[in-house]
Amino acid sequence: MKKTILFALISFMMVSLKVSSQTISVFLCDANGSYTNIRNAPNGKIVDKISTRKEAIFELKTPRDGWWRIDDDEYELVGDDDEIVKLKGSKTGYWIHHSCVGYGTRNYGGQHIHLRSTPSSKGKVVYTFTEELLVHPLDVRGSWVKVKTGDGKHTGWIDSFWLCSNPLTNCC
Repeated sequence: MKKTILFALISFMMVSLKVSSQTISVFLCDANGSYTNIRNAPNGKIVDKISTRKEAIFELKTPRDGWWRIDDDEYELVGDDDEIVKLKGSKTGYWIHHSCVGYGTRNYGGQHIHLRSTPSSKGKVVYTFTEELLVHPLDVRGSWVKVKTGDGKHTGWIDSFWLCSNPLTNCC
């Protein structure tokens, strides 16, 4: 029990630290084909491809018009043998579209989660849900992440506490 609580606290602190430094950690969730395109700029030239058959985690920063810059020009394949993979083909950086990456929400006990109009617990609630959802990141401010629901119907700000960036665990 103590180990579970400690792990949850460490995971929360890691997500909070990454979000507060304006870098977010997300997983690949592109269901549109066998590969996800990596570009040299938003809407730029395709310079690399990542298989959607593998579980990948990215550190992203600098959102721009629906695109995220991949931090450190690498990503992590997770599973039985974790592996860091360096991207190749660009001297100007690597970009991925927000619709190809995401989070799972952490309301495993059916908690009411709110998307808000502003990055604050005082912001107007624009959508409430109790089921676990896939959400795509659009922006980040402090510990708040602006997301779009996987079905594309709702957009709002959510506290990063409620987000899980690992596709193989529930972050608890």
